Amino acid sequence: MKKTMMMMAVAVMALTAACTGKKTAENAAAQDTTSVVDSTATPSLDLAVVAGTYEGTLPAADCPGIKTVLTLNTDSTYELKQDYIDRKDGHDEASGVFEVLDGKVLMLVRPSSGEHTFYKVKDAQSVIMTDSLGNEPESDMAPLYVLKKKN
Repeated sequence: MKKTMMMMAVAVMALTAACTGKKTAENAAAQDTTSVVDSTATPSLDLAVVAGTYEGTLPAADCPGIKTVLTLNTDSTYELKQDYIDRKDGHDEASGVFEVLDGKVLMLVRPSSGEHTFYKVKDAQSVIMTDSLGNEPESDMAPLYVLKKKN
């Protein structure tokens, strides 16, 4: 069934290309040009501007907060230190690499587990913790998810 549908799709595409009066190579070139324009539309993030140490206290469900220190480096590496306030053995550290997604979202990858954490660059002085799509928190607590650059 799938082979039949695939053959029909190929046949329809071939007929469409033949009926337009344009050569297939010209159509492919036009599509390539379009995709190049689309891929360059997303502005890139200047890591030299973003690099630095960011600090703040993030909300937590089981303690008063998580004191967080995030250091971003120009070589796309990071260090993350977190202290869970009023919790015994509540210290966590991680380091690894980060990727820039959609121009402003940083995906921190924890090498030991493959776990991802996401921060969005608000401006040159702050980042905010987001979900995997870069959506910022919307509640009254949203400002509590912001880490400020240490000068």
